[in-house]
Order: sequence, then structure tokens, then C-alpha cells
Amino acid sequence: MSLSPMQEIFILLEDEKEVPYYRLTRWGRSARGVLAKLKNLGHIEKIEKDKELYYKITETGEDYFDNVLSYLKSTRAWDKKWRLVMFEIPETDRALRDKLRRQLANLGMGLLQSSVWITPKNVEKEIEEINNDLELSLKLKFFEVKSTPILNQQIIDKALNNPILKIELERFTREAERALKAMGKAGSDQFNAKKLIFEYASILKKGPQLPQEFVIQNETLKKCNEIYLKLRKFAI
Repeated sequence: MSLSPMQEIFILLEDEKEVPYYRLTRWGRSARGVLAKLKNLGHIEKIEKDKELYYKITETGEDYFDNVLSYLKSTRAWDKKWRLVMFEIPETDRALRDKLRRQLANLGMGLLQSSVWITPKNVEKEIEEINNDLELSLKLKFFEVKSTPILNQQIIDKALNNPILKIELERFTREAERALKAMGKAGSDQFNAKKLIFEYASILKKGPQLPQEFVIQNETLKKCNEIYLKLRKFAI
């Protein structure tokens, strides 16, 4: 995947906190529409300073940014339990299905199979809040299951055998390695590092999150994780 103008503008605002409008026009005619969407989402606000128009990231925007990156936090102290969520919502109620999927993805959950989501993190409290907020009642079920070699392998295969995920991780590796070679020679290292980290987290969100012990067993994920740790040094 590559980042959209909306994502790039959002990351720039998160990086610098406040940016004058004239600098955002480098994204062309799409900038105005992107800023309107981000403002409607509550992620940014428009302010005026010294008679000049600025856009500023909000606390809601910071929370969203942190939420995306939370997928990169490894579960080093994994308790050897998987958390599964199953739901039965008809396709006719697509708006509700999509909203639930977005909220499950924001918890770091990944799709194991149709209408079955999984994570190694303890999200029981958050699932209960989602259940109450969306008034799902018996439509949503939460399970905790102990780790087994068979289940672990099924989850790993699902996470790693996704052809789209593989292609995007390989492309991320190429782009990030090229960017790292150029860092230290320009003034936009922090912004570029944050863009790549955000993109990496967005790619990983397409599959189930894995405990660190599984990540280091896979050459592709291990390499991506090493690149991510290098990028973090420039993103701070």
C-alpha cells in the first residue's frame, strides 16, 4: 500500500502539531477536501495566528495516531491465550458490520475467518464496551482459548500466507531500506520515518496481531521489525 494524501497530511500535522495552510497546498487541489474530512472527524482544527490560517492536530487526532501505532506494540508478556470475537450481523446491516469491524481492528484484532476476529491481547473489557455501545446483545460473542500448537499454526498461516500482505510487506521493506540510506542527509527525516512507521502499522492491521515469539520466527516479519526499530530512532 502507499499512503493517501489524507494520511500524509495527517502525519505531517501529528509530527509538527501546527502547520500553516500554505504548506499543505503542496498536495494540490485535494488538500482542501482532505482538511475538511479530517476536521469533520475531529482529528484537526482550524486556527488563526498572526492573521495566517493554520491547521492543528487535536487530542482526538493524537489518540487516533497512537491507536494505529498500538498495533506495533509487541505482546512480549503473552499469557498463552487467544481472544476471539464472533458475530452474526446480516449483510443487510452493512453500516453496523463495518462499524464493528473498524472498532475490532482498532483493538489490534485481525480477521481469522469470516466473522471471526482474533488477538493475543486481553481485550475483554473493550469488547464489552463495544457490545454495549453498539447494542449488539447476543449478536456478538467473546471467547478466551488456550494456545495450542495446532491453533497457533492456523493463526500464523492466516497472518503470513495472505498474498496481499506479503507483497505490501516486501514493498515496505524495499522503500524503508532505501529511505534509511538517505536519512541523516535531509531535514525531513522525522516526517519520513513517521510516514513509513504509520504505513507499516496499517499493513499489519490487515492480519491478526502476533506475539513477538512468532514474529521473530518468520524471516519477513523479523526483517520488517528490525527496520521498524531503526525508523523509530528517526521518528522521535
